[in-house]
Amino acid sequence: MFHVKHGGEHKRVWWMAYSLEDRSTIFALASGLGKAAIAVIRVSGPSSARAIKALIGQLPLPRQALYRKIIDPDDLRIIDSGLVLWFPGPNSFTGEDSGEFQVHGSLSVVSLLLKVLGRIPGLRLAKPGEFARRALENGKLDLVAIEALGDLIEAETEQQRRLAIDQAGGHLQETVEHWRNDLLDALVMVECDLDFSDEMDAPPASRPKVRVKCDEILRSLAPLTAESFQVERIKEGMTVLIAGPPNAGKSTLLNAITRRDVAIVSERAGTTRDLIEVRLDLGGFPVNLVDTAGIRESDDPIEREGVQRALKKSAVADLVLWLNPIGEPRHSPPRELTDRPLWCVLTKADEDLESQTSATMVDVQIEISAKNGRNLDMLIKELEVYARHAMFVEGSLIVSNERQRSAICSAEVALRAAMDETAPLEIIAEDLRRACFFLESLIGRVGVEDVLERIFSRFCIGK
Repeated sequence: MFHVKHGGEHKRVWWMAYSLEDRSTIFALASGLGKAAIAVIRVSGPSSARAIKALIGQLPLPRQALYRKIIDPDDLRIIDSGLVLWFPGPNSFTGEDSGEFQVHGSLSVVSLLLKVLGRIPGLRLAKPGEFARRALENGKLDLVAIEALGDLIEAETEQQRRLAIDQAGGHLQETVEHWRNDLLDALVMVECDLDFSDEMDAPPASRPKVRVKCDEILRSLAPLTAESFQVERIKEGMTVLIAGPPNAGKSTLLNAITRRDVAIVSERAGTTRDLIEVRLDLGGFPVNLVDTAGIRESDDPIEREGVQRALKKSAVADLVLWLNPIGEPRHSPPRELTDRPLWCVLTKADEDLESQTSATMVDVQIEISAKNGRNLDMLIKELEVYARHAMFVEGSLIVSNERQRSAICSAEVALRAAMDETAPLEIIAEDLRRACFFLESLIGRVGVEDVLERIFSRFCIGK
């Protein structure tokens, strides 16, 4: 985006071609850092063919791997032997001439090859996400697909992977294009009525047709915003708070579920003073399990702070496990926890206390024992089922972040305004244009230059 001066006015121009810096050829390590069997180094830009020829002496056939010695053109040293691929534009990921060097993942090999590429005139090291940004600017990917690509790179669980794949499939872009075409048809009808408004005695024919089209699009948009909370949970993870009085077995339960010693366990009450959070994959769904300080009145300022942090964390918890040791006096959860979904769990249900089960305690969800593993698998399975229901998303049209949600909400506002039967046709036409603008911003056609840097900064250098 830059400004040009024309007729005394400064006009903003969206320029998809590259600046002088952008016309340079970029390169980067596309595979992970550190020792590995294979390392992939990507090159993209107008000098890609020249760089490949400089290092192997010839250009491979398009999209066919060629095994060759890779040579330093300055002193003719052999850097390594590996596969080299050539992807002439526009049939490449970035839409421009591109190449790949697949070499051994030795740190010295990768370091030397990057240095040699950097010495070739016209080549420079890529910035984070620059390959994907060039794909966007060359029309190979839309902004929704770019964001999905970033989510896929960061995916830790199966459901996060599936969410990113569904988003990258292009269904949202195709649907937005359909909505946009419908709105343009409606706008044409309104403009025709405006052109002949002086000659018409009857009410404008476009009003009922505009209302029908806007209503259809609004009904299609509604599920997207309705499921956005579940999508956010899939990306960020469902938060499960382990709470209860001191020495109720909270840290022991955390260690048992994670199968490692995450928290210090002691017979002394009040061992846990701060929040201990562990990320879990339960049935493909991300779950943040949080151990908290024992909730009780205390004169110890550090323990009081731990209790306050536990209560504050409960405000964002999706589920609270309220623990009470079996055979001991029952403690009710504080009122700060009662507005959350809450399961009552009886702990320390060892064999010698089996006669003291909760037959009369109808509010108890489950009895467990971390000592002998009683019902632990059952509790984990119940948590998986709860996570599946809490993060269930239906359909291939998905809104995955606040930027997309904001664009849809703004389009909804404009569409409802366009349905106002009392508004002048000029206002309705402007509302339809606004709705088109917000839908186009959803897929990255307009008005997104201010978010591009933030989006691409999430990417690794080679993407």
